[in-house]
Amino acid sequence: MSAHPAAAFDAIAVQLVAALERYAADTARMIAGWPDMERYRSVSEQIEQIRMYASALPEARVQWVELLIAHSELVHILWRAHFGHGGLAMDDALEVRLHHTGAVDALRHRCLRIGLRRPRAGAQ
Repeated sequence: MSAHPAAAFDAIAVQLVAALERYAADTARMIAGWPDMERYRSVSEQIEQIRMYASALPEARVQWVELLIAHSELVHILWRAHFGHGGLAMDDALEVRLHHTGAVDALRHRCLRIGLRRPRAGAQ
């Protein structure tokens, strides 16, 4: 007998939330220690793991794409701040970080809601 599909989605959502927690913590450390290429590599691998989980949750696609965009913008601004020519406005950097944090939170929230809305096996 196979597991109910809702249980599989719930498990994936829980794994995604855990991956997001690790990603958020490591991203904060990456920013603080920029340019730490080992941490950058680790965070890049984590965003790929998040992609794999999110691809299994169609209801989280919008939030996943928003996180991917925010991640790309964050990395871009970090590279530009360290290696680019010309100054970087602190307001721009703060705005990008806030957008990224909001995207992580939105995907986390969506994953938590996925499990709450799905009918349970045997529920009427």
